[in-house]
Amino acid sequence: MLFSGKQYLYTKPGEKAELHCPICGTKCEVKRNCYGPTCFAEAVGGLGHLHDCFTCPHRDEDWHQHASQLIAQKHECASRRVRGLIDLDLKETLTTRSVL
Repeated sequence: MLFSGKQYLYTKPGEKAELHCPICGTKCEVKRNCYGPTCFAEAVGGLGHLHDCFTCPHRDEDWHQHASQLIAQKHECASRRVRGLIDLDLKETLTTRSVL
């Protein structure tokens, strides 16, 4: 499985029956047997291949984008205590599905 950015999950055609969003855990919507690039290099080179494209139905919502930013900040943070605080914000965002 290929993960591209935070918006799309790509797999080989038929490789996975379903996938869940790595941000919120919601079952993803799927488009099967798409043809096209799945990364920047393929796009620039005018290349593509068959793939299945999974997307989270919540990807355009403010709370989902906020949760994605919190996850990115957590991965970049060196402080264990600050990561703990980010976890609290993330849990609250995913539970309430709103940006507080």
